[in-house]
Amino acid sequence: MVELTTEIEGILKEYTKLQQEEQALKARKQALQETLKTHLRGKEQNVWYPETGGMRLKVSYRSVPQVEYDETTLRARLGDRYPALLEPDLRKLRAALPNLEKELEPLLNLIGSPSPEKVKKAIENGMVSAEEFKDAFSKTVKEYISVATLKETES
Repeated sequence: MVELTTEIEGILKEYTKLQQEEQALKARKQALQETLKTHLRGKEQNVWYPETGGMRLKVSYRSVPQVEYDETTLRARLGDRYPALLEPDLRKLRAALPNLEKELEPLLNLIGSPSPEKVKKAIENGMVSAEEFKDAFSKTVKEYISVATLKETES
């Protein structure tokens, strides 16, 4: 068990307080953005350069249509014409990647990168030697930390 020293307890208290302030600031910023959007919506200029408090600002506004299709309905209505309307969807590709590896094999030279797990297996089974990788890679360590406040029922 990691010890909770007085110093670390103080750091955690300050950290969680900052998290709460950050969330409040994000919510306030979003509300201000909504007010600015309302102010600029329908105006002809998309970029505005107001001056306030001795500062010259650049405020950009744009409206981008978002279209979502009922794919099940369209697939049923259009039948064999439906695929002519499709293009790759990165979200769907990411979700389907584990099942697509064999189909993507002919394209791996264009879209693939060495996998540390596959390199390790290839060295272990003798397909490649560790010497072949000498000076051909770099390894760094990324560290992550997160702090979350648990609800009373979670502890």
